[in-house]
Amino acid sequence: MADEVTSRPRKSPSTRHQHGEIRLTQAMENYLLSIYLVEEQGLRVTNSNLVAQLRRVPETEHLGTSLPSVSGMLRRMEREQLIRVTESRDIGLTSTGKALAERMIRRHRLAARMIVDMLGVDLWEVNAQAHMLEHAISDEIEQRIREKLNNPLSDPFGQPIPGSGYRQARNVVTLDRAPNGSDMAIDRIPEDDEELVKYLVETGVLPGVRVTVDEVAPYRGVVSLTVDGKAAVLGYAVANRIMLRPVN
Repeated sequence: MADEVTSRPRKSPSTRHQHGEIRLTQAMENYLLSIYLVEEQGLRVTNSNLVAQLRRVPETEHLGTSLPSVSGMLRRMEREQLIRVTESRDIGLTSTGKALAERMIRRHRLAARMIVDMLGVDLWEVNAQAHMLEHAISDEIEQRIREKLNNPLSDPFGQPIPGSGYRQARNVVTLDRAPNGSDMAIDRIPEDDEELVKYLVETGVLPGVRVTVDEVAPYRGVVSLTVDGKAAVLGYAVANRIMLRPVN
């Protein structure tokens, strides 16, 4: 599927796009990506939720998250008509902002898929590497990556790649809402916590793997699983970011 936004050759430290002649810096690209991710989680894009997501961006991106820094960037993006801010101070993407955000997400997730499938990079290193690559991928290179990988539907974490034709499985639930004793398959895991991803790899809690949800215990703040005959325990703060689908 052709991109909704075309770009001219990249200039450092910013890029000029033909869509409204918007000049995007790397920081703005990361903000667009982060707003999209908050929306994808089904959360309101409030300042606090956005800052929480921005703080998950790797330190190598040198993204400031202080109140003045965030406020200044949001004002700039509003002037560029990339976002709109409601009376309740919720942040939403305009049609232009959404098109650019989807492009950034697509390139990030294609980069993640490429470095895992073609280069064998360990899963916990993928997020930081994909963030570095996403800013440098041109329209032409994006298309070549997609063709080389046979148009993947999702990244190594199970996250959908926009424009790929991905269709969400039915009856998907977050781990903290799964029925006790249910047999499920991991649908999606978070990518942006290196130590967590290492633990998930060690315990086998990965997309496509079948698990048994032994106990969802809100009073203890944990969820207990059985994965390939072995026990795994995850906290609620993690469990609500892991998605499961019925085995059938």
